Amino acid sequence: MKFFSNNIDRWSYVVLLNWEAKLNQDFLVINNRKLLSVWDKVRTIWKRALAVLEWWDGSVTRLWENTSIEIKEMDISDNLSKMNIWFELFSWKSWSNVISFLWEGSYFKEYFRDTEAAARWTIFNIDLSNDYLYVIDHSLNLTNSSWKSIIVKENKPFNINSFDFISLEKFIKSFKDKDWEKLNFTFDLQLFNWLKKQINSNLDNLLRFKDYDLNKALSNQLDKSKMYNKLLWDYQKLNFVKPSDWELFITKLQLKQALIKVSDNNNKVWLVNSTMYDFKDIIDSKNYSGLDTILPILVKNKDFLWNIDFKDYFNNWIIPEEIKSKIIGYFGNLKNFFWEKFNEVKNIDILEWVKDVKDKAKNFIQDWLDNLFIK
Repeated sequence: MKFFSNNIDRWSYVVLLNWEAKLNQDFLVINNRKLLSVWDKVRTIWKRALAVLEWWDGSVTRLWENTSIEIKEMDISDNLSKMNIWFELFSWKSWSNVISFLWEGSYFKEYFRDTEAAARWTIFNIDLSNDYLYVIDHSLNLTNSSWKSIIVKENKPFNINSFDFISLEKFIKSFKDKDWEKLNFTFDLQLFNWLKKQINSNLDNLLRFKDYDLNKALSNQLDKSKMYNKLLWDYQKLNFVKPSDWELFITKLQLKQALIKVSDNNNKVWLVNSTMYDFKDIIDSKNYSGLDTILPILVKNKDFLWNIDFKDYFNNWIIPEEIKSKIIGYFGNLKNFFWEKFNEVKNIDILEWVKDVKDKAKNFIQDWLDNLFIK
């Protein structure tokens, strides 16, 4: 059964996988892909109905039984530097797997119950039947009609009605739809395996930038623009890759490093800060050999890093001592950078709190300073 497509034609589609669904007033036929347009409405009917929205970049949104949505916006630029998806969920539940790197000005937004979820390279589940939102990978920004905004991170279940977090224990016991989650994990694995197969069949071409003179491209705006477009197109194919596919992951980092060189400053900011998620993935996977590739990217481009709070990315205590020594060799160069960021904070209470951290030893940042930077 075909669950997704390459979408190289730059169009988006809906495909019915089980039972019944409608595209506007027309019933869909199982496994028959139908072209999507702005203002289209999709509705799944009755139990065990399942439909998939195949977005043009390879991302997907799955709709479970008795779910209805309306598409508000679909837009894409030639080089994938601008990608905009926006749809509204009216009932039941959806699961979205956003695989692309979204630049400033790009977005993947889902609207529901006067609330907007804005995702970047994220897997997330919205369940209106059980009133929760759950981020499986990375994070998203949630904003309600009162303009209250909050960042929802992975494995931090969120109650839609109360607009507040749910304890993980309560979520598992009272909210979580295990069957829906299991189904989507299976489909996501199939999606990733299919995407990796497409990449592996053309892997040599993804490294063609090695044959170019990047310094020459940097000296000429036209050459720089062409190089940027080519690298961006190739990088988007690899953005979803994790350290579990090591060869592809290192290729992704090499492409990102080259792409940073030919990007303008605004795009450098997005690329460099997204690298912290790659850093997190390496630590979580315990495949530390990739640190020699990723840490120089952060050190060399430290001027483009936002304020970094390492507890947002991984738990310091899981890092072996010998790996900490390796990290110190790189991040020691950033020690002053982190302190400068603290000094930029204008809130007096926060400044006092930071100064008091050393004595109280209750903050994760102190752990990093004591264990990594201060020897």
